Amino acid sequence: MTLEQYSKQPVKFAKQKVNYPNNDFTLFIPKNWFWKVEQYENDNIILGIDAGSEPDKEGYVDIISIQKLKSFSNKTDIKAEFEYWLNLLKNNSQTGKIIESGETKLFDQKAYFFHTKSDTGKYGESEMITFIVESNARGVYYNLTAAASQTKDLKKNMAILVQSILTFESNNNE
Repeated sequence: MTLEQYSKQPVKFAKQKVNYPNNDFTLFIPKNWFWKVEQYENDNIILGIDAGSEPDKEGYVDIISIQKLKSFSNKTDIKAEFEYWLNLLKNNSQTGKIIESGETKLFDQKAYFFHTKSDTGKYGESEMITFIVESNARGVYYNLTAAASQTKDLKKNMAILVQSILTFESNNNE
């Protein structure tokens, strides 16, 4: 399925609000998920959280990761940042296959996205959609990532993840 199909797939799920401790952003994730503030060793990553599902009966989990980061390419233009990441994806055989990528509209502003999936054909490998969105600060972006296991519930789970990410709201604290 495509990003647009996932975003429009009818799914109902109970939600909980996540408010980053310094009020930088909020979003809604599935109600029974755990989430935690992450500490990063990389100076480019300013802040972030990871949220995840409980393992399903086969042990697979789905994850939402939000990171606010300084440009890794030292670019202040979101399109140049997107092209930097796209080039990395294309040149790394371990990222799997790019299903689709490009410009999109997110939160009434221009954003870019990558939709990749593991192409090993192995059951449970991940499928990911990552959005790059500008923050208020020049050269600082949000990476919003949804990662679901390619299981029989992939369509429903990815729809829930994408629809959760679409609730992201930056409070523009720089």
